[in-house]
Amino acid sequence: MIKLLKFIALGVLFITTLNTAFSTDFGLNLSGDRKFNLNHNVGPNELRFNSSAPLEDIVGYVDKDAISSSVTLNLANIENATGTVVFKVDAMETGIKTRDEHLHGPNWLDASQYPEIKFELKNLKDVKIVQKDPPLGRATAEATAVGVFTMRGISKNITSKVKITFVKESDFTMKRANGDFLFVEGSFSIKLADFNVQGTKGVIGSKVGKEIDITYKLFYNSN
Repeated sequence: MIKLLKFIALGVLFITTLNTAFSTDFGLNLSGDRKFNLNHNVGPNELRFNSSAPLEDIVGYVDKDAISSSVTLNLANIENATGTVVFKVDAMETGIKTRDEHLHGPNWLDASQYPEIKFELKNLKDVKIVQKDPPLGRATAEATAVGVFTMRGISKNITSKVKITFVKESDFTMKRANGDFLFVEGSFSIKLADFNVQGTKGVIGSKVGKEIDITYKLFYNSN
């Protein structure tokens, strides 16, 4: 029994050491979880989508008021970040009303049956601190976000290159909003076929790209 307990203790110690070895902090002598919520007062939130095809290029965006998001981040273990980004399909615009109506329709994203698109962040990997300024309480990390993207009721695992900047609350930041700030920007691509988007016959591949590029800039403050 004593040998078994020692073995279990060693196993727990090994796992704890392994987790610590692969955790990254911002280098600001801060720790603990922070929950961040999207806040338009912190910065201009943007979510854009781009289609490139032989006959046409399309650049679209999502109305910022139709985006909701929250992130939970442990400042001493950036890899364990989790969160969600959700936006309304009928808030996606391309600058042409008729085209937007088609985009929201049943042959495309089907807003009536699937009103929201969602990304759920599971964790971050390959985290690297690229800039830090301890006196200002500011640091930036580059990483790969690992998560699940859901559209038209279909969920797929995806990754996204991401840059994350943390800013500690100060008299200067409080002019915009209370709490610590988090800036997140990145990009990823999705294949329409993966989400059963069939579109109007003959359009995908000619006027609409088979892959859609998504870019985002999101601004948060902590509770």
